[in-house]
Amino acid sequence: MSLKLPPLFSDGMVLQRNTDVKIFGGSNPGGTVQVSFSGKNFTAVSGEDGKWLCNIGSYCENSEPQEMKITASGSGDEITIRDVLIGDVWLCSGQSNMELMLNRTHNNYPDEMSAKNTLIRQLKIPQVYDFNAPLPAENMQSCAWESFSPQTAPNFTAVGYFFAKRLHERYKVPIGLFACAVGGTPITAWLGYDMLKELNLTEDLAEAEKCRSAEYIEKCLQDYNDSIQDYNRRLNEADTGFKENWASPAFDDSGWDEVPLCEYVDDGSGVYWYRKTIEIPPEQQGKEATIYLGTCADMDEVFINGEKQGVTYYRYPPREYNFALPSGKLTIAIRLLCFNGWGGFTRGKNYFIATDNFTFDIGGTWKRNLATKMEDQTPYVCFNYKPTGLYNGMLCPLFSYAIKGIIWYQGESDTGNPERYAEKLTALINSWREAWGLGDLPFLQTQLAHYEMNGNYDLDGGDKWDELRARQKLCLALPKTGLALAQDLGEFNDLHPQNKRDVGERLARLAMRITYGEKLPPNSFEMYNC
Repeated sequence: MSLKLPPLFSDGMVLQRNTDVKIFGGSNPGGTVQVSFSGKNFTAVSGEDGKWLCNIGSYCENSEPQEMKITASGSGDEITIRDVLIGDVWLCSGQSNMELMLNRTHNNYPDEMSAKNTLIRQLKIPQVYDFNAPLPAENMQSCAWESFSPQTAPNFTAVGYFFAKRLHERYKVPIGLFACAVGGTPITAWLGYDMLKELNLTEDLAEAEKCRSAEYIEKCLQDYNDSIQDYNRRLNEADTGFKENWASPAFDDSGWDEVPLCEYVDDGSGVYWYRKTIEIPPEQQGKEATIYLGTCADMDEVFINGEKQGVTYYRYPPREYNFALPSGKLTIAIRLLCFNGWGGFTRGKNYFIATDNFTFDIGGTWKRNLATKMEDQTPYVCFNYKPTGLYNGMLCPLFSYAIKGIIWYQGESDTGNPERYAEKLTALINSWREAWGLGDLPFLQTQLAHYEMNGNYDLDGGDKWDELRARQKLCLALPKTGLALAQDLGEFNDLHPQNKRDVGERLARLAMRITYGEKLPPNSFEMYNC
């Protein structure tokens, strides 16, 4: 076996300061491995399985890039890891509001998109599930450390970035982030099998057992893919808008209904087409423009004067498509696909076309027509959501890598059944701490933000959202925990509110108090147990 390292140990990595650092990997069984770092040499011997682990000691923070050389005897293999920094490493985990990248908030933070900071770095953990055993770090899929720059900014976790930025401003040390969050995940996806047993979560245990069968997973995915392909084929074949070219500016839509753009359709799944024509002033013709269409359920395709400009396949991302303004009239045609019995454009969003110096308001009344009705789409099969899968596949490979603490933003997917959330989160915190060997590893969570279901239904997501928020607070019974209050940061019509700066900075303030031991004055946006 040649010398191998997990992708955790690669160019640009940030090592945790002031704690023993362990480097590990694989080589020839019984062979000697030497690690050279910071002027010191360390030796390890590979076991019969070819695995080795080397404790290289503890180091103070260092913002100057260093090299680490790892050499295997016998084979003569050598790996050099360049641009190594020593600072604080934080795990950023949870679901979509933690995963959400800066690119989704670029209109709010244009200055950040052009910023550069080589001392803030991220390793984005591959989204892998495993239901049979913890995934060894050396079996991780390829991933790479990236420092913050205009090229990498779009892919940084937004909450994690603002958290890291605030800590770096305060302490002037490198900050490394493990971006380890997956949208839509319930908490049980992040719990180990033993925790499911301890909590007696019988339904989750049964589901986890089923998922241990590769044949079961393969069949579910194949059946789903077959169903979706058949559904899409039948939908496209039945779409009158395609047959009659409703995207064309020459199409006569005079017989269509005139409706407010944000009037929901709730009479079943299907395809609806929207059209609107505006006049382009001569001085704006030929300019680069962006059309902003808020969000919608569930999928949209946008045509400008008959030419397709873009497509978004699910409801949550903001719709933004770039194009050049034509001469004379501009006809916008939108093909909206509703898969779950209802759909439409989100109320309260801004709908407009913008150039560098002009804005066209395209809200208000549009022409709308039904192209075809369909049955509801087959429910999405996502094994990322199944119990234990991400714990094994994404968390377990990290447990041997020293970290400073954890920030957590999750809970939206558990609001349907919040009653035992505090038990589950308490078990998660304790089991993660045990796995890292740190009983007081700081765990800082984010309160669910304000949200009105689909911008149309129960205020603030209903009572169950408040129930879950109450159970988030119960976890503060554990020491070294904090809760960044965020209900005031929500948007009534968006499950993913844009203000991620305040979330990150509130979490950072909790870290200053709980992790870094600062004596800070009381703050109305935080709860904690130091």
